[in-house]
Order: sequence, then structure tokens, then C-alpha cells
Amino acid sequence: MIKKYVLLASTLVLSACAATQPTPPITLTPTAVFTSQPWANHKALNLTSVDKAPNSYIAAIDSGTENVQVIQPQQPVSTTLRQALAQQLSGQGFSITDSATSTMMVTVEKALVTVKQGLVKYNMHSELQLQLTVNTPDGQFIKRYSGRSSREDALKASDKDIATSMNKLMNSVLNEIASDSELNKYLTENV
Repeated sequence: MIKKYVLLASTLVLSACAATQPTPPITLTPTAVFTSQPWANHKALNLTSVDKAPNSYIAAIDSGTENVQVIQPQQPVSTTLRQALAQQLSGQGFSITDSATSTMMVTVEKALVTVKQGLVKYNMHSELQLQLTVNTPDGQFIKRYSGRSSREDALKASDKDIATSMNKLMNSVLNEIASDSELNKYLTENV
């Protein structure tokens, strides 16, 4: 009888050790782009975000087995981008407030890092696509921003590699938004 319990306990311990641990979520930290001189003169803007990406995860790692490992972001990509864009717009002199009559919506359409993991190297492809919609009493401005990157490296792709790749894309898109003369002209004239 005791042998049965010892055998059962041993089996449970071994199966617990063999179970794969879920991968912790990745924290994304894009950097807002600040202009040398604020130009918006405290114009009020309501900033919102929505995630319409077909996947809720930020990365998919395919190591050739039947199971593809997915990695979640710490918070939705749309929320992360909204926070960085709020800092960026505040630095340009906008007042971000829920009561503004002019709104800017960030819609994340795609945010994904796909990794093909081999035995001695990996291929990583990252893609970010978002749409910016500005609604003002005088009209609407809609524009898409996107970025792609690829990387091949030795050994195994780490969570840090994945986060770095997506952060670089987000930084690139934030920089494109900050320097978009068409968007800045619309905001200056209509907000």
C-alpha cells in the first residue's frame, strides 16, 4: 500500500516537472518623441486606443514542433502605444483630456513578432500597423503608419530580442507620427 503512494507521489512530481511553464508576458517600452519646442498651445485633445489586431499575443515562436509557443504582452499594445503617444502629444503642447471636442484614436491593426526557431539560429519577422484617426468639429484626418523588420541570429530568440524588435518598430512609428507634416498641419489648423 505504501509502495502505491510512493509510486503515485513520484509520478506526480515527475509530471509536474515535465509540464511546460507558461512564458511570462513581455513588457513593451516604446519611447515618446519630443520636439524641441511645444507648438500646440494647450489645445485639448481626447486620445483613445483600440486593438483590432487578429491576435492578442505579441509573438509566436515556431520551433518546428507541432506546438507554436505564443507570448502575451504585459498590457495590450494599443494601451502601450496610447501611453507613449500621450507623452509625445503633451510634449508638443497638447492637453490630453477626456472632455475635448477633438479626438485622436489609435487603432492597432497588426502587432506581431513571428520567430522561426532552428537548432542553431532563428529568423525573426516583426510587423506593426496602426491607423490614426483624428476627428475635429471641422472634419476628419485618417492615416496608416506601419513598420516591418527582419533579423537572423545565432542560437535561440529570447524574450528580450522579441521586446527589442517590437520596441524599435513602435519607436519608428512614433517618430513618423511626430514628424508627419500633414498630420501636424491638420492638428494646427483644426484642433
